[in-house]
Amino acid sequence: MAGAEAILKINNIEVKYHEVILVLKGVSIEVPRGGIVALLGANGAGKSTTLKAVSGLLKHEDGEVTDGSIEFMGERIDRLGPEKIAKKGIVQVIEGRRVFEHLTVEQNLKVGAHLRGGKSVKEGLEMVYNYFPRLREKRNETAGFVSGGEQQMTVVGRALMTNPKLVLLDEPSMGLAPLLIHEIFNIITRLNREENISILLVEQNAKLALNVAPHAYVMENGRIVMDDTAEKLRENPDIKDFYLGLTDVGGRKSFRDVKHYKRRKRWLT
Repeated sequence: MAGAEAILKINNIEVKYHEVILVLKGVSIEVPRGGIVALLGANGAGKSTTLKAVSGLLKHEDGEVTDGSIEFMGERIDRLGPEKIAKKGIVQVIEGRRVFEHLTVEQNLKVGAHLRGGKSVKEGLEMVYNYFPRLREKRNETAGFVSGGEQQMTVVGRALMTNPKLVLLDEPSMGLAPLLIHEIFNIITRLNREENISILLVEQNAKLALNVAPHAYVMENGRIVMDDTAEKLRENPDIKDFYLGLTDVGGRKSFRDVKHYKRRKRWLT
């Protein structure tokens, strides 16, 4: 990606679990300062591992970056622990809506405030409630009992309470109704625009991701096989076939309809 200065640079990294299982092979990704970049790919492609490599959470799963480097704002971070990385302004929203179920919505939000640095908790809550008015209404309710969409808003809100420079969003649309997905993605776009928060978005719903991210990378089997502007990727025949589910005549197509070798060959040309 030419042009904008990168806030995050993933340089040719290799990731192994338990010292033997190679999951990422030579992955390079850049996120411009104040930009949104999407990482697309099927289940098991290595997308979540990439986010955990950036946030340092790999270390909790006996994973490590064994080659290459990760730089944030010009400083190498791949050897730092997750707490130090978080203090630098990187926050990961893990897939699966991990709320503290027994706490209220507002107490969940306040958990994020310990990394806030400089800004008051009250200011943070006001900002979150401004973006997520529904959370203001639900603030005294137990987080385990609010809807899935409200839980997703709570974990994104909790991430915002850390006053982040870069948010790593893992599958924010998973398991949500279409209307809620639309609402959450609108808010994500606003946060990027109004708060100048850079976002690296992992999303299986390629159509959705390409609507919010001007640039995207496509990952398969632990490698980046393609990257381009959202506009160009939307027009790419392989992306249409495999990620947008559209053939040339506009019908839906399954993976089984296309011989794998043909697809492989096209990636490599």
